[in-house]
Amino acid sequence: MRGYVAGCMLGLSFLLSAAPVVPEPAPLTLEQAYQLARTGSEVVKLKELSLQKTRLAVGEAGSRALPHVDLQASASYLTNPPQGYTVSAGSLGSFTPEIPAGALGPTQPKPIPLGTFTIPPEDFTVGSQLHNYFTLSASLSQPIFTWGKIRNAMDLAGLEVDNAATQLVAQQRDIEREVHRAYYSAVLARDSEVILARVEDTASQILSDRQASFDQGTINRQDVLEARADLAAIEAKRVEAGQGRQTALESLGILTGLDPSTIVLSSGYRTESPRLDEEAIQSAARAASTDLATVHTRMGQARKRLDIEKGGSILLPDLSLGVRLDVSGQEDLGYDNNWSWDWENNTWNVDVVISLGVKIGIFDGLASLRRIQEAQKDVEMAGVGAAQTEKMVRLDARRAIDAAIRADAAVKEKQAAADLAEERLRNARLSFDTGAASRDDVHGADILAGTAELDLQLALFTREEALADLARLTAQQP
Repeated sequence: MRGYVAGCMLGLSFLLSAAPVVPEPAPLTLEQAYQLARTGSEVVKLKELSLQKTRLAVGEAGSRALPHVDLQASASYLTNPPQGYTVSAGSLGSFTPEIPAGALGPTQPKPIPLGTFTIPPEDFTVGSQLHNYFTLSASLSQPIFTWGKIRNAMDLAGLEVDNAATQLVAQQRDIEREVHRAYYSAVLARDSEVILARVEDTASQILSDRQASFDQGTINRQDVLEARADLAAIEAKRVEAGQGRQTALESLGILTGLDPSTIVLSSGYRTESPRLDEEAIQSAARAASTDLATVHTRMGQARKRLDIEKGGSILLPDLSLGVRLDVSGQEDLGYDNNWSWDWENNTWNVDVVISLGVKIGIFDGLASLRRIQEAQKDVEMAGVGAAQTEKMVRLDARRAIDAAIRADAAVKEKQAAADLAEERLRNARLSFDTGAASRDDVHGADILAGTAELDLQLALFTREEALADLARLTAQQP
């Protein structure tokens, strides 16, 4: 028996040690959720990579102003090179020179022959080619004057960096806004689920009382069905709140990288709305607007493109310096039956060419003029877009202020209604204890109090949403 118990205990300890470790739920504040989303969001990471890419493009644009060096080398081998033609010895004639008589003094009465010489003295080959040919070419090109096209291209690439940085800021704000919405959606669903569970319990008691009264014959069946329908509606809302909580936690988990089952929300609704200074908010919204920054960047890009097109118009010569080094040579590569290589160097030529290049367009069918006109229209469109965006920023700020003020007023209204409903419930219970009110009156007051509390929770959530939208416009913490 003792062995059996010991074996069971050993097996139990083994199962416990082999069981997966479930992470302990840890409180998560809203600020912690922001921080996790900033460091773990894939969308933000993509924007950061895009920003790094545009910075590399600036270096690429600047490299056009630096010297460019190219190197080419080749080696060729002819298996059956042309043999040329052979000039035979003596084929071009011959001559016999002699020393004239008396040239060496009075003792030389006769000419002295020096022998016969043939032209050429021996066979030689003309036009033959060797097996191997080698060429090496190095060139350097340096722009000297391009009418600002390179400088404007660098400025244009720099403006693209500004645009990518603005998009990164906008994405970070969007992520924070999504975290805020998911966090307080979960808070709303969690608190609503608790309230609805309490209201559902009261509705169940009402249905039980109605059923008992119907069994006693004091009420008709319609009253029972009405109570049952009310209970079913409350149960549906509770289920909806539970599903909403799970969905919000899942969304929050994706944004923060946390396991939704381990998230415990520790931040609640703010107790009061901050004071709203419309003039300060309008100024902050304009300074922090990513849309306005983007449209201003586009305006700068349009102007730079116009400068580039003007620099590339006809009759504007581009100057460049070119240096070229050419090396060519021939080498006969022979081999014997043992495949042993034997190098024999031959002729090599080296040339250096220094040139000053001028490129100028004379007539292009008015294409450059049309491109300049198109670029001018882009500048005008960017200016109109900037003016329109400034108006929309002011309108968005006004709408956000309007929504925040309305939401704060709604919170105060719902708070007063919830306080009133709670007081009515307290009085109904006191009256029930003294016999002045029925059990049905207490249940009705409890249902109304729960409904008022649900309305208050929704109003608090709406105010958080409005203040978060306002904070996003002004680049402040929600």
